[in-house]
Order: sequence, then C-alpha cells, then structure tokens
Amino acid sequence: MHALSRLTSRPREAGFTLAEILVACAIISVGLVAVATGFGFGVDGVEAGRQQSTAVFLAEQRIEQAKDLAMRQTGLVQLTVANLPATEAYGTIAGAPPSYRRTTTITTNPGGTTGARVDVVVFYRPVTGRGVLTTERSVSLSIFLANR
Repeated sequence: MHALSRLTSRPREAGFTLAEILVACAIISVGLVAVATGFGFGVDGVEAGRQQSTAVFLAEQRIEQAKDLAMRQTGLVQLTVANLPATEAYGTIAGAPPSYRRTTTITTNPGGTTGARVDVVVFYRPVTGRGVLTTERSVSLSIFLANR
C-alpha cells in the first residue's frame, strides 16, 4: 500500500490540456483572419483613393490647359477641339497610367461669344486586390470661361 500512496500523493503537474490549447488556437485563428481581412480592405481603400486622386489631377490638368488657351487671345478663339482633343483613349494621355481616358467638351453660349463652358471627364478602371475591375469610374470637372 505504501507504493500506491506515493502515486496518489504526488503533486499534480501544472499545464494546459489539449482541449484548452485547441480552443486557444481557434480563438487566435479567428482574430488573425479578421485582421488579414481588414488589412485587405485597407489596402483596397488606399489604392482607390490614389486612383481617384490621379483622375482629379488629370481633369485639373485639362482645365488648366483650357484656362491657358483662353488667356492667349480675346474671344476664346483658342478653345477648339484642335487644341483640346475631345477624346483621349486609354493609354494615350501623356504621363498618365494606361488605365485612364479623358473626354473634353467645349460648349459656347448660344447667341454670342460671351464665354464657354469646358467639361472634363476622366474615366478609369479601378485596380483592386482582386484585379482590374471591368466597370469604369469617373471624375468630372467643369469651368466657365468668359471673354476678357
């Protein structure tokens, strides 16, 4: 009996059971999946903002070109499709990434030459973590230019 009492009187070893370790691993895994998913959404959001900023820059660039042409001569005679192309296809805008295209519309006031409205629309195909989307997004800017 003396041997049996030694076995039962031995102090219990401290530690985790296999079930406790599995539960802890499952909880940590769920947390890591949530963090990874959030990181992916964050990267997509930053990329979307960068692409929209590029589109706004390209629209503002065309508006500045129109303002420069309007300042050259009175009567807004420089504001023509020859000086500001009506359409620029994907990959043809100088210095811009190939996923952007731009349209420019010049509308003069009917009945006189008191001014012109210039509308610029920049289209782009968003790039996400899942690839290039087929739907276009766009940014529009307009300005009214009057004779000096």
